[in-house]
Amino acid sequence: MRLFVAGEAEDDWTELTAGGRRAVRLVAPDLQRAQRRAARIRAEHHDVAVILDIAVAVPGDFRTARATLAADDEQTVRYTGTVDGLTGLVADIELAGVADGVTLIPVGSRQDLRGVGRDVLNRLAMRGRASA
Repeated sequence: MRLFVAGEAEDDWTELTAGGRRAVRLVAPDLQRAQRRAARIRAEHHDVAVILDIAVAVPGDFRTARATLAADDEQTVRYTGTVDGLTGLVADIELAGVADGVTLIPVGSRQDLRGVGRDVLNRLAMRGRASA
């Protein structure tokens, strides 16, 4: 499972894992549509890794995160909760073959998604699912 972090600038996209194939970002409003779109991409381009965008809020204050996330773009899969929950979502995305990786997109400006991403990778490694 490849993991990327997006910054506020459009060209700020950093991989926290070591990937081989060219990455193609995928935006979808839910996992079912993401899986269908990823299958179409893979059918047309066999040599790419499909990376699903996820708008992420992993806060200390759930109400603030929920309010921020509610105002976010509804065309992107969204997640609000704990790092453990996010790890479970990422693992499920891999297990179901929805995507080859994810991009964590910050919801709000005070999140350290690089740190969250590293925490997710550590938890995935403990589950035996990381390719970092």
